Amino acid sequence: MNECKISDLSVGQFHEEEYVVTEEMGKEFAEISQDFNSIHLDKEFAEHSRFGQRIVHGMLVGSYISGIIGNKFPGPGSIYMSQTLNFCKPIYYNQKFFIKVEVTKIDKEKHRVMLRTICRDAMDNKLVDGEAKIYIEK
Repeated sequence: MNECKISDLSVGQFHEEEYVVTEEMGKEFAEISQDFNSIHLDKEFAEHSRFGQRIVHGMLVGSYISGIIGNKFPGPGSIYMSQTLNFCKPIYYNQKFFIKVEVTKIDKEKHRVMLRTICRDAMDNKLVDGEAKIYIEK
């Protein structure tokens, strides 16, 4: 893969991906992260929660953002410096959602790019909102 270049980026440029998380993916993420919170894994527990059903790990969604930034947009050569994640609404298993990563600010002198990272459902409801700061050498 070619490394991304800061000169190829412009404010407003974005990339969007569609995702669906299955229960099996949630179990695998729980094993990797060691987050076995019942709200993610225990159907009976979750049915009696404020959500009414199991919800996807928020950090699993965050890892998809990382995958976009590191592999697709801006892509290889971008280095994470920081990321905020505000969880606005739950994401349920087998629910389609979209993650959009958009350039909001470019500092060519410091080799830094600010990105809005937002996740929405099929009805355009905001599920996760955040901001990433990345470093790009070239």
